[in-house]
Amino acid sequence: MTIPTGFRRFCMAAWMTCLLTACTTHPSPTTSASTLAEAEAMHTSRPDRVKAYEDLLRAAVRQAEAEHDGLTCARAYLLLSAQLQWTDEDEAIALATKAQQALQRVHIALLSPQKRETMKALQLDLMLTMAGLYEQKGEISRARSLYQQCRRHDTCRNVALGHLANLCLSENNAIGALQLARLMTLSDDHSADIEARFILANCYLQCDSLLQARQIYTHLASLPNHKTRYVAQRHLTEIAIRLRELTTLPALLDSTFSSAESVFFEALQQKDVYFHATLEQERRAEHLAYRQRLMLWGLCGVTVLTVIVVLFLIALTRHRRQIQAQRLKAEQRERELAEERVVQQEQKILLLQHLILDKSEVLQRLRAEGDSKKQLSQKEWQEVEQMLDGVTDGFVRRLRTSHPEFSEEDIQLCMLTRMNLSNQVISSIYLITVSAVKHRKLKLKKEGFGEYDAARPLDTVLLEI
Repeated sequence: MTIPTGFRRFCMAAWMTCLLTACTTHPSPTTSASTLAEAEAMHTSRPDRVKAYEDLLRAAVRQAEAEHDGLTCARAYLLLSAQLQWTDEDEAIALATKAQQALQRVHIALLSPQKRETMKALQLDLMLTMAGLYEQKGEISRARSLYQQCRRHDTCRNVALGHLANLCLSENNAIGALQLARLMTLSDDHSADIEARFILANCYLQCDSLLQARQIYTHLASLPNHKTRYVAQRHLTEIAIRLRELTTLPALLDSTFSSAESVFFEALQQKDVYFHATLEQERRAEHLAYRQRLMLWGLCGVTVLTVIVVLFLIALTRHRRQIQAQRLKAEQRERELAEERVVQQEQKILLLQHLILDKSEVLQRLRAEGDSKKQLSQKEWQEVEQMLDGVTDGFVRRLRTSHPEFSEEDIQLCMLTRMNLSNQVISSIYLITVSAVKHRKLKLKKEGFGEYDAARPLDTVLLEI
């Protein structure tokens, strides 16, 4: 079966439309680096979209592994480990280990100088992350060893010293913590190195250097960040209580409560933003699922429609074939009936021939007996003409109409020839020789019918009338 070209084009257009819609429903970044950049940009602008941030990081990991991009893969693993640090320690450590393995597979000799610097910074971030995870799990010795390694690098020196000082404070070694904190390089800008300044102030506070701690906390309390101000003012209140400064204590308490309210209000706002972001993400997920279901139903509908149309075309083709077969059978039946009619006509002609032959035998017998009658009578010729018209659908009548110039002898010769009588029989009827019969037939064919083709005898010419 041949499917029409228009229907094939319709089906192809429908499939292409569905596929293009499905592709545009899920726009995907071209590279792992672009996916990672998108994740970092979103986390910077919308830190409340935690789930979307993690999904983008995992997508970046899959793409980087497919592209064999070790740096991007390690960076994505590291960010994902830091994201899960406070929710799933074991998975965070496993992801950090995978980041380390990804860096080990990178061939440093093949990297450009810029990418080499990026790899060094990534290795330092990885050590700090691993140290923080070990510290969180209580493996202090492994964490301290990693912090000591990071301490040798200027880019993460303050962070490593701060963590080492906190480890000393957790072990009640305030003097050692203070010594490490004093090694930190603090900038003149008091708004910078906030974590380092808090660590130094805490060390002073643990060592009872209250005035030095107050000086640092006072600078930190002047910063615009609500959390920083709240923590600094809380420590200033503690110092005022320990110094018994009752006159300044009410003002500090009021300021601390005000900062606490600001922090609480900010937390509520962040929670509300996170809640709305979660609802928006769920709404988008539901909308995407609805579009996917709609696309699936559309594909199913196109498929079912295609199957129905194909089945209809198959049924239509079968119906046409049946009609054609019935028509061929009818034509075959008509041919068979025509052949039967021809056979019947031939049989009638044969009967007529036998009649004429019988008449010829009578004439021969009469001649043998000396009868003077040599030809058929007019009545007998009329009977022969009627019988021949009856079996040939009016041959003699058509002959007289088409050739009115023929004589009666010519008509009689045509009648005898049309009945397929041999020249011998005709010669016996006319009491002439066979050669004379042939000569008369040839003359009638040329002069009467204008036929000069020797390959066409008079019998063939008469059959065409």
